[in-house]
Amino acid sequence: MMNLNHFAKQLCLAVSISLTFAAAQAGTLNKENSPAVYPVKNLNIGALPVKTIVPITAKTKQQALEQAKIIAENPNADMAEFRIDLLDFASDSKAVIALGQELNQILKNKPLIATIRTANEGGQLKISDADYESTYTEYLKQPFMQLLDIEMFRDQARVEKLIQRAHQKNVLVIMSNHDFDKTPAQQEIEQRLFKQDEMGADILKIAVMPQSKQDVLTLMNATFNVSQKSKKPLLTMSMGRLGTISRVATANMGGSMSFGMIGEASAPGQIDVAQLKQFLKTVQPTP
Repeated sequence: MMNLNHFAKQLCLAVSISLTFAAAQAGTLNKENSPAVYPVKNLNIGALPVKTIVPITAKTKQQALEQAKIIAENPNADMAEFRIDLLDFASDSKAVIALGQELNQILKNKPLIATIRTANEGGQLKISDADYESTYTEYLKQPFMQLLDIEMFRDQARVEKLIQRAHQKNVLVIMSNHDFDKTPAQQEIEQRLFKQDEMGADILKIAVMPQSKQDVLTLMNATFNVSQKSKKPLLTMSMGRLGTISRVATANMGGSMSFGMIGEASAPGQIDVAQLKQFLKTVQPTP
C-alpha cells in the first residue's frame, strides 16, 4: 500500500502544477470541443466525474469470477477490464467467451472492457497479427464486452477491420499504445493519440514509462493539448511509482478515465481504487 503522506505531498505538487498550467492555457480552451460522451450501461463515459477502471488479473476461471464479484460490489470501481492474456487458457476462445459472458452478468451495470495485452505491448500473450484479428473477430460475433481494447501498432488493415466489426456490434473501441521503456517526446505522444482518433477509435489510450519528473509533465501536457483538439475521451498515464501521480493529475488535464486496483495491479503505479476515487474527487473540475 502506498504511503499516504508521501502521496499527499506528490498530489499537492501535481495539482499545483496542473492548475497553474491550465490557467496559463486558459485562453486556448475550446468549450465547444468538450469530449464525446458515450452512454454505456449506467455510465456516461467521457463526462465528469472521471471513471475508475479496475482490472481482472486472474489466471483461472474461479479467480476471475471472484474478482468480478468484488469489483461489482465495490462502489469505487466504475468499470472492469478483463485481462484475457493473463488467463491460463487465454488461447481457448470458447472458454474465454463463456467466462466473459459470466463476468458481464456478475458486473451488472458496470461496463466490461475486453483486453488481450500482447507481449509486444507488455502483456503475457505472444500472438500473430492474423490470430489477433481472428480471436477478436470471434469475440465480436456475440460480444460479452461493451468496450474492446485494440492495440494501434498491430497490422493496420487488420486493426481497421476490427474497429469496423466492433462498431457494427455497438462495441466501443479503446485504441491503446504502451511504452514500458521510456516516455516519447510530447509531440510523438500527441501524434500517436491523434492517429488513434483518425483511425476511428472511440477512446484514445497511451501509457508511458517516465525516467524523470519532467517525463511525467510531458505526458500530462500532451494529454491537455490533445484534449483541446480531439473530442474523444482520453485514457493516459505515466507508469511506475514516479508516474503514479499522473493517474490523478490527468483529471485536470482532460483525462476521462483512470486505472485503480483492488488487490493485484495490472500495471506498475496503480493506486488502490478507493484512494484513487477520493483523490479524483478532490482534484477534478466540477461537472
